Amino acid sequence: MYEAGVSVRKPRKGEEGELARLIYRFYAFNEEFDPAWALSDDAEERATEEARRAVEGGDIVFVAEVDGQIVGYIRGYVRELRLLKDGKIGVITELYVHPRFRGRRIGALLIDRFAEEARERGASRIAAEIPSSNIVAERFYSKLGFRNFMITYIKEV
Repeated sequence: MYEAGVSVRKPRKGEEGELARLIYRFYAFNEEFDPAWALSDDAEERATEEARRAVEGGDIVFVAEVDGQIVGYIRGYVRELRLLKDGKIGVITELYVHPRFRGRRIGALLIDRFAEEARERGASRIAAEIPSSNIVAERFYSKLGFRNFMITYIKEV
C-alpha cells in the first residue's frame, strides 16, 4: 500500500527551484559513496539548469508531492538496444526522496509511474543506474525486484 496524500505528477513551470534542490541533494548523496561523484564548484547552478531541462520535457521526469511540497523525483529515459528482442528499456538515472519522507513507499510509487510512462514509450523493461558503492540504493532496488543487468566500469584518463 502506498502512502496516502502523495501525488506523483510531471513537474510544472515555476517548480524548478524545488526540483533543483532535490537534484543537488541526489548528487551530493552519491558523492558520499564514490569520489568520482565529486560535485563541481558550480553544482548548485548546474542543478538549476537540469531542473529547467526536466520541466521542459524530453526525459521521463516525475515529482512526488506531499501537502503542496515536492519531496522526491525520478528522472530517466528510454534506451533502445536494437539487436535485442524487446530492446527498449526505461532507464532510471536519478531517483531521490527527501530523508524526512523515506520509508513511505514514495520511491516505489515514483518507480511505478516511471514504468507506466516507459511502457507508453515502448519499453518492456526498466533498469536503474546507481553508483556501484551506493549500498542503500542497491538494497532498495533489489527489494523491489530489480536484478543486475549491466555493469559499468570507470577509469580516469
